[in-house]
Parts: sequence; C-alpha cells; structure tokens
Amino acid sequence: MARFKHYDYEQTKMIPLRFADQIQPGTFEYTLSHVVDNELDLTLCLSQSKACLKT
Repeated sequence: MARFKHYDYEQTKMIPLRFADQIQPGTFEYTLSHVVDNELDLTLCLSQSKACLKT
C-alpha cells in the first residue's frame, strides 16, 4: 500500500519549480521524458482515455 506524506492545509509556502531546471540531460528521468514526449505514439492511449471519459 502507498505511503503518502501528510498534507498540511496550513502550509503557507509554495516553492515554484521549473521542470527544465530540475531534470538534467544524461539522467534516466531526462531520457524517459524525451522518449514519452517525442518517441512514443500515444494515440491509442489517448483515444482509450477519451472513450473512458465519455462513459
């Protein structure tokens, strides 16, 4: 079972993050992001998710 951190609704600070600053070239995360964004054909996934949302 997932163990999530407790969310504090009284939190007063938000730290803005830029994805481009956080992900560094040459890392697994960078490669995964590039493959998903540029190499994978997601039309099947998108068409199925749209069909699921209609029901």
